[in-house]
Amino acid sequence: MSDSGVNINQIVAKGVRFARRGEAEVSGSTQVSLIPAERHRRIVEYIEARRSAKIEELAQALGASPATIRRDLDRLAARGVISRTHGGAVLATASTAFEQLYPEKKRIHAAEKRRIGVEAASLVADGETLILDSGSTTLEIARNLTRRKNLTIITNDLFIACGVAFDPSTVLMVTGGVRREGFNVLIGPVAEDFLRQVSVNKTFLSADAVDLQHGVTNATFAEAALKRLIIEAAQEVVLVADHSKFGKAALAKVCPAERLHRVITSTGIPESLLKGFEKLGIPVTVV
Repeated sequence: MSDSGVNINQIVAKGVRFARRGEAEVSGSTQVSLIPAERHRRIVEYIEARRSAKIEELAQALGASPATIRRDLDRLAARGVISRTHGGAVLATASTAFEQLYPEKKRIHAAEKRRIGVEAASLVADGETLILDSGSTTLEIARNLTRRKNLTIITNDLFIACGVAFDPSTVLMVTGGVRREGFNVLIGPVAEDFLRQVSVNKTFLSADAVDLQHGVTNATFAEAALKRLIIEAAQEVVLVADHSKFGKAALAKVCPAERLHRVITSTGIPESLLKGFEKLGIPVTVV
């Protein structure tokens, strides 16, 4: 006890508690501390949505100190996921987290995607229930299903939902959710809740990258979460992806290769991958 009657130990203890609490406080708001892996995931999602971010805004959004965010960005940059800038970061264009906008995707390997669409549609019989994943390749499948009768088609792709004239006997169901800017795809909890309630004959799954070690992977966590649900909803999972997607790995894991029932791709897929799928008992159709 000091001469003024103040207990020094109490002051020190109070200061320690305040300092610890301050680590989770940014701009006067208290947030629950995140483990590093979760914080890294949210940082990448934040940068994906905005293409760039400053340390200060990330610190405020995640409830972490600028020093912590700076270390996180350095670690993500070392993995090649982002590129550091003065005071922040941008997505690395050579990164597996990088994703081209939909109009750019649509132009790449367009003829191959059309052939894949024809082949995939040939697997569909009248009266079946389907999930068409989002993407330019699944759009080509949809365009080849317009003469099928009594289908039930579920999709989170607004280009498929609004741009394809299915037969009047077909029931088209759209998941709902939040539209992802630049892609016209629906994501988020509403879409996820919808997909948990359905069961279908076939899912036609798209992917940003595929290899035997990492399986099917995607550039964004939000879409990867939906892809896992459309896989779980289907009796048969058919992966549709042109050859350029193979032998690569993207940021967010979707499923192991063993979870697929069939693969439809284009000429140019590495021979080692063809043999790998054969060993797993997964038929691959090359068109």
